[in-house]
Amino acid sequence: MPKVVISGYIGFKNNGDEAMLYAILKVLGRRIPGLEPVVLSRDPQETGRFFGVRAVPRHDLVRICRELSRADLLISGSGGLLQDVTGPNSILYYLGVVILARLLGKPVFFYGQGIGPVETILGKSLMRLVVNRVSAITVRDSESGDELKSLGVSRPPVYVAADPALGLDVDDVDPALGGGILAELGVAPDKPLLGVSVRPWKNLQEYKRVVARVCDRLSEEGWRIILLPMHYPGDMEVSRQISAMMKNSPVMVEREINFKEMLSLMMRVKAIIGMRLHFLIFGALLNIPMVGISYDPKVDRFLNLARMPSGGDISSLNFDQLLTRVHHVLEHHDELRERLAGRVSVLRKEALKSADLVADMLKKV
Repeated sequence: MPKVVISGYIGFKNNGDEAMLYAILKVLGRRIPGLEPVVLSRDPQETGRFFGVRAVPRHDLVRICRELSRADLLISGSGGLLQDVTGPNSILYYLGVVILARLLGKPVFFYGQGIGPVETILGKSLMRLVVNRVSAITVRDSESGDELKSLGVSRPPVYVAADPALGLDVDDVDPALGGGILAELGVAPDKPLLGVSVRPWKNLQEYKRVVARVCDRLSEEGWRIILLPMHYPGDMEVSRQISAMMKNSPVMVEREINFKEMLSLMMRVKAIIGMRLHFLIFGALLNIPMVGISYDPKVDRFLNLARMPSGGDISSLNFDQLLTRVHHVLEHHDELRERLAGRVSVLRKEALKSADLVADMLKKV
């Protein structure tokens, strides 16, 4: 039975990262009969319960070494793990796990990674020294491949795939989940819903006021605004702040919901405004026209892939531009739905490339 250890940002109640893990487990399970995955998690008990896999604490060095010594492969990913704009810890941790695997003689596969930005001397040095020793890499966009080249990564083959979450099968999502949550919130189907998801970023404040003003204008035009925090509890406070700034009270999901519930809820909205990458990816999977707000290059990269508009950069977001982009999306709604369906069909096939490469690697070990 082939065994893999999966290292990622798991167990932090982030719906995007949990969705990526779910998609990876599903697609690998279909391609590799008898696969035994072990997941490194901040909350191994909950990860094991929700995903039905073995999970171990992500900072338990002894157990990590034990699992790696028994494994055939370390899968590192997915998501924006290898960046240092949020501090050095991310690169140090994830490359540290890679170093352990290589010291134990285990091959390493980078699965659908989004690379960068890497700005520090330490980060750049570690990327060059460590990543050149992995077996193969898939990245979720061509810019991540370019970033690897600029960092001096030249030895392992690099393939452009797509974000693993694009491999999710939304037909597996129960529409009744979202209906039940809306009923809890007292939302009647009398107005079209527009979903908004924001996150905190570098103590910036003005973007919150801009989003609140745009939401108020859309409310006046007949839209029911629903605030959908993707990361619990990380996104709750900024969502509450925007709600408090609005003249017309929005609907807001105040409790933790998992990614399946989020997808089900999003089935009820007609358009979205979002910051977090995987909120936008969820929208794309459901063919929901969107406007992104860029706080990181990965958001712009995905919007370009999906052929969807940006409402502006978070550091210079302005009311007129954001509102104009949202109005454009609403006015061309049906056309953009068709465009998204075509793009997602292509990106879904790209997302599955990573699993094919893992299956091929495991045949050789």
